[in-house]
Amino acid sequence: MFRTKDLTIIAVFSAILFVQELALSFIPNVQLTVFLLVLYSKVFGLKKTCIIILIHTILDNFVMGSLNLIYFPFMLIGWLIIPIVTTTILKKTNNNIVLALAGIMFSLIYCWIFIIPNVIVYEINILTYLSADIIFEIVLAISSFLTILWLYYPCSKLIRKFINKIIVN
Repeated sequence: MFRTKDLTIIAVFSAILFVQELALSFIPNVQLTVFLLVLYSKVFGLKKTCIIILIHTILDNFVMGSLNLIYFPFMLIGWLIIPIVTTTILKKTNNNIVLALAGIMFSLIYCWIFIIPNVIVYEINILTYLSADIIFEIVLAISSFLTILWLYYPCSKLIRKFINKIIVN
């Protein structure tokens, strides 16, 4: 069971995740989502990050008008891979270069997961879809790599300081 402080943290950081994605939505596949999910996974752990992802995915699908059973589960799985891998395989890793390289992998996996619903919905060939999507995959991978590389340490330090201040008070 979560305490009030935990629920507040989940709400605030879900809002940050959601708002940044909306604010950057005018630039295709440039977002801080992968960076924030890696950061949240390292700072808050698996359970809280999974709840943040669930809230984010529901809001994202609701606001963007795609709340349906074709896209929702794929988006949810795509984002959940990040905290699962980060809190298991990369649990002891705090190196921003390793995490940034993992960010490239997370970005590509997230994009590739959408092959399934898009091939079903649009009835197109997988290779055709991949060739049309490759530039967007590269943009997401580069933005994820750079944001994790540049922002992971300072933001991790800031959030941990913020959380410690909340817990003490």
